[in-house]
Amino acid sequence: MRALLRLRGTGILIALLLVGAAGCSKLKDDLPAADKTASQIHDPGWNDPTSANFHGVVLHADNYQYNQCVSCHAKSFGGGTSGVGCFTCHQSFPHKAGWSDTSSTNFHGKFLRLGLGQLTDCASCHGAAFDGGTSGKSCFTCHASYPHNAGWIDPASAVSHGKFLKAKSWDTGECARCHGANFSGGTSGKSCFTCHPAYPHTVFASSSGHAGYLYTQGYPLAQCKTCHGASYAGGTVVNVSCSSAGCHADNTGTPKSPEACNTCHGQFLASASDALSAAPPKSVLGDSATTVRGVGAHAKHLLSGTLGKSVKCVECHTVPTTLFATGHVDTQLPAEVVFNDTLARLVTGGGTFVPNPTYNATSLTCANTYCHGKWQLKKSGPYAAFFTTDSVMVGAANAPSWTSGASGAACGSCHGLPPTGHPPSSLSDCQNCHGTVVNGSGQIINHALHINGKVNVFGQELAF
Repeated sequence: MRALLRLRGTGILIALLLVGAAGCSKLKDDLPAADKTASQIHDPGWNDPTSANFHGVVLHADNYQYNQCVSCHAKSFGGGTSGVGCFTCHQSFPHKAGWSDTSSTNFHGKFLRLGLGQLTDCASCHGAAFDGGTSGKSCFTCHASYPHNAGWIDPASAVSHGKFLKAKSWDTGECARCHGANFSGGTSGKSCFTCHPAYPHTVFASSSGHAGYLYTQGYPLAQCKTCHGASYAGGTVVNVSCSSAGCHADNTGTPKSPEACNTCHGQFLASASDALSAAPPKSVLGDSATTVRGVGAHAKHLLSGTLGKSVKCVECHTVPTTLFATGHVDTQLPAEVVFNDTLARLVTGGGTFVPNPTYNATSLTCANTYCHGKWQLKKSGPYAAFFTTDSVMVGAANAPSWTSGASGAACGSCHGLPPTGHPPSSLSDCQNCHGTVVNGSGQIINHALHINGKVNVFGQELAF
């Protein structure tokens, strides 16, 4: 009996030991997560992006249901009972509400701009090329060009943003999502105007167009060349010529540089080689009325020939050799008036009378110029027999206003009718001695011979 009990007792003990072992195993499975390691809870490869058991792959397959994660990592995913926070490896995931909402404070664009995370964080789930990765969510689903490729801001790169936009027919709607509707920064904080202040060309939509914009911005044509090339013919970035569709071209369709003189002032459709066509109208600001300072009597002096021989620009201005020459576009309007050439300063009186031309920028008047009657003609030499009332004939020394119109240079205003020191005569008598210049009605019939620095008498041109 004792032996049987002893045997039975041994069996009971063995049974108890087996039950105890099973109980311990069950107890181990029931240990709190904090008492286990990740390898005891998750499958091998849980933290290995290359593994089929990677937690990103598992979550993606389960449509990113986080309920199971919350029980150990807490609702905030900051660690919970596991003591392991999801943000240890990737600072922005699980993503907060509003992650894809541009108006939300949690918008991922703001998150990246503020430096709360880096694109490398995104790459861990979305892939090195941001085309999905283990998350299966491609960044390019919403914005096809971001994250931007290396070379995005390099004009020479095959993946530059200029070439990207060209391929999209310059549709900038996608850019506006991050850079703002006016491209001044938006949620990205990166303004498109940091690198090229005139593009996107929304600033050209105003009434003054890009001509007005260039003027107010100090002619940043170097920015235009960044995309349109050194000669504005298209370049390697956008391959769009500034002369396309006849924009910068003359009236024969011949392309001309935006830096041509008659682009900003004068006759826009004239040939670039036509120097006189650079005189207003139109003015730099687009005016055409002669009562406007920028227009005034330009046409009378340089183009129409209604007064006399056409005057060269250099007579009153320092003509720049290039657009950006000192004293040209680097100074504010109005243009500086300087009497550089010989006509206004013509020495008369047989070499004894030297005028001193002046310009009053307030009253807009020219004074002391040969052109408007500051001259003398002595009764000597070839002129001895031509007039007898005085030993010297003088002009009227007129000082016309630049914007006075026809009255500023009416016949007789620059020299009397007849000039002082000239024998008495009527207007119809002028043709008797000056018939190659004027007719019997006092009209100038050969402008090239009028106000040209010579005395034209009896068909001869003689020096003063």
